[in-house]
Amino acid sequence: MITVTKNINEANCITHAGNFHADDVFSTVFVEKLLKEVTLIRLKDYKDDGSKLTYDIGDGQFDHHAATTPTRENGIHYCSFGLLWKEYGLKYLTSLNVPNPKKTMEVFDYLLVNSIDAIDNGEFDLKSDYNIYMIDSLISLFRPSFDEETDEDECFLKAVDFARTIFDLVLKDSLKKVKAIDIIEKHKSNIENKVLILNEYIPYEFALFNLNLDVEFVIYPSNRGGYVAHTVPTQYKGVTPKKSFPQKWAGLRDEKLAEVSGVTTARFCHNKLFIATADTLSDAKKLVELAKQVK
Repeated sequence: MITVTKNINEANCITHAGNFHADDVFSTVFVEKLLKEVTLIRLKDYKDDGSKLTYDIGDGQFDHHAATTPTRENGIHYCSFGLLWKEYGLKYLTSLNVPNPKKTMEVFDYLLVNSIDAIDNGEFDLKSDYNIYMIDSLISLFRPSFDEETDEDECFLKAVDFARTIFDLVLKDSLKKVKAIDIIEKHKSNIENKVLILNEYIPYEFALFNLNLDVEFVIYPSNRGGYVAHTVPTQYKGVTPKKSFPQKWAGLRDEKLAEVSGVTTARFCHNKLFIATADTLSDAKKLVELAKQVK
């Protein structure tokens, strides 16, 4: 539970007033997870004296504005959320009795904390000619509008409610990804000539890159029947495949695809060339082998 106060003597946590961002909002969510009961005061200025949990202000342990703020191995500087997660993430996950809390801490940091830190520090690159809402820009929508009379702290708490939902969903996703990593690691022996073959669909994408596996295609049973052969991108969530299916297969189905490919039970190839299907495992393998021959 989070309560915002105007009386510093009532507060057990302190962050900054004014425009809020994903960093201080998600930090508040995590502080609530740690302390259960949070009485927060948002101040314009404060010097951290260690008497209260203080973040994103005060020049203390969890204020990232100092020149000495630590940096991750990937070059992204920690923000307050990252500093809090670095200090207390493992303890928090251990208290939840999650399997493999250390790995879960790393995955959660990669999926959410690192990105929030990067955005807050301006250490990201997003190029597009259309709008893409990122977490920080979604959080900013909760700020008081310039043409409305609204209470800033009430807006902050609405943003915290939103962020709490995202935090919980990403943690759930992190646990699933850690489980998938463990399963895919056990399937490494099924990699043949850079093709991973699964006997059932597993969300493998993150696991492949986390384990640094040299895989160009993944084959697995389709929930529509038959088998799916799927390309693997050059980077996680990327759109450029390491290898594509032949251009002449694009958008073809059934007899036409079988005729053009020479694979008897071939059923479909996506017009973007990242998926092809066949009725049998052996024919799915044939589709992949033909794709691998394309220069």
